[in-house]
Amino acid sequence: MRRILFLVSILLAACGVQEMETAVPQANTIICTAAYRSSVEVGIEREETLTFVDASDEQSVAFDDMAFHAAYSPGEADNERALRVWVTDGGGTAVRQSTLYQLPPNSGPQNQFVGGHGFTGLNYSYAPGSSAELQFWCAAA
Repeated sequence: MRRILFLVSILLAACGVQEMETAVPQANTIICTAAYRSSVEVGIEREETLTFVDASDEQSVAFDDMAFHAAYSPGEADNERALRVWVTDGGGTAVRQSTLYQLPPNSGPQNQFVGGHGFTGLNYSYAPGSSAELQFWCAAA
């Protein structure tokens, strides 16, 4: 029985060490980038960045056929730290795409995608009835 308890305590200690090694410090800044082109036949025509610090904030940038929006909450009021990103039509009324990134209260997010596409990866959004394309990603800085 002592051997089993000894092995369990070693296993638990090893798991704790591994968890501490993989913990990622909380990002002080999150930068979201939106890249727009009026057609998939042309290169990126305009690129904008939205920068969030550890405070409640909502920002957006309008393009010809769609708009990119992002809202950050540090979780002070409800203990739910999160980043929400969404794409609307050009007028900002019809939501075409929306994603919520729920973040640990005291760590991360961790940039994990190659190509500089941060913790969200590279996302694509398209405007119905148009050949326009919006690419966006968010990264911890």
